[in-house]
Amino acid sequence: MAVHRQVVSARTAWSQPSSLPQKDIPSQSAQPKRLAYFINCFPNLIETMIYREVGALRALGNEVCIFSIRRPAPAEIPTEAQSFCDATFYILPIGLFQLLKTHMRALVRHPVRYWHILFAVLSGTHMRFRDRLRTLCHFIEAVAVLPVVEELHVDHLHAHWAVGAATSAMVISQFLGIPFTFTAHAYDIWREKLLLPEKLRAAQAVVTCTDYNRQHLATTYGIRMEKLHVVYHGVDLRRFQPGEPPRNAEPVLLSVGRLVEQKGLDRLLRACAALAQQGYRLRCDIIGDGPLRRDLEQLTDELGLGERVHFHGRLFQEQLIEHYAAADLFVLPCIQAADGDRDGIPNVLIEAMAMQLPIISTRFSGVPELVVDASTGVLVEPDNVPALVEAMRGLLDDPARGHSLGQAGRQRVIEDFTIERSATTLHHLFASLISARTNRAMPATARHLL
Repeated sequence: MAVHRQVVSARTAWSQPSSLPQKDIPSQSAQPKRLAYFINCFPNLIETMIYREVGALRALGNEVCIFSIRRPAPAEIPTEAQSFCDATFYILPIGLFQLLKTHMRALVRHPVRYWHILFAVLSGTHMRFRDRLRTLCHFIEAVAVLPVVEELHVDHLHAHWAVGAATSAMVISQFLGIPFTFTAHAYDIWREKLLLPEKLRAAQAVVTCTDYNRQHLATTYGIRMEKLHVVYHGVDLRRFQPGEPPRNAEPVLLSVGRLVEQKGLDRLLRACAALAQQGYRLRCDIIGDGPLRRDLEQLTDELGLGERVHFHGRLFQEQLIEHYAAADLFVLPCIQAADGDRDGIPNVLIEAMAMQLPIISTRFSGVPELVVDASTGVLVEPDNVPALVEAMRGLLDDPARGHSLGQAGRQRVIEDFTIERSATTLHHLFASLISARTNRAMPATARHLL
């Protein structure tokens, strides 16, 4: 009865209304499919691209059931994503009786497969011992939802982030013979590497959000390029509509993102201080939160910018759009973190460009795939504060040039970075993968983890 109730609950996701009207989606040449999406935490404030992707896939007629490992805290759920919560199957917490029941069922039905998969994932690629413990937990969670996934008769499994959710999808794929794919983004490629080689081999295809990532995965892990697919994150242009240029008494510089090393925000603060010393009167708004907030606030005071720099913390999308509309310039000087972590194409760059803001960023990672230097924005070399100062000064001194770059930037987003385009690409990818299978058997590339 418990599993039956879980299946009924999960099935409600099939009929949930999408966030995008059908008329806004390009015509469908592939038949809609039944998809199971595995996500670490859904929906949440810092991964807006995922719930928008789900909504757009549903608008294309696909049935998408979400399996989220954990439930987000209420403060992490954007208003526009509230409707997704009731239609999401949350794996944690799991009752002990239900946990034992599902594992015993799997052991009785597939004893050899159970131990083979467990041994394979635990002996696979991990950076630290505690990562093996994480993988053990993900194996336990995946087996716990096997009956639910099996009774839903899904056509395909897909996971976001190449960490816990992808581990769960891979385990379920091995048990049920349903091929899986996953989307790799940033830290899951460059820092965590949790069973990453094994997942790359086992997946039917792999999606990533930049060609920079695609080249790295192909070169580093020997993966065929045709197995790797670039699907850029997209924005809903109906929400990001530019208005009249702001009339600020002093120019307002805006930066948005988690307060972590790879955002390069300490470089931004030093550039603001240099401009202030040159006589520029400006204000810098920084939106986001993270482990470096105290350090950045201290640096702000040390640079004498206390009255000019404002830290606003994390904001919901509606509030963030207001800040985009009120800013004169968007700056995000991305760099590589000491541990190798880096962004792909930060979503906030796409959003700011959609709002027609002139952009300054760095020639690093996937950023040049979005920002074309001197055409849709300005790019400088990473970790080059003098060059950043010069770029900022150039746009502050020439608002007309900034306006022109902003218009070109929005057109760039319209052409290649809309949620409709991204979802349609995924829609056709999933359809082609499913159609390529003549039966429910696993493809040869996905029969063994190692």
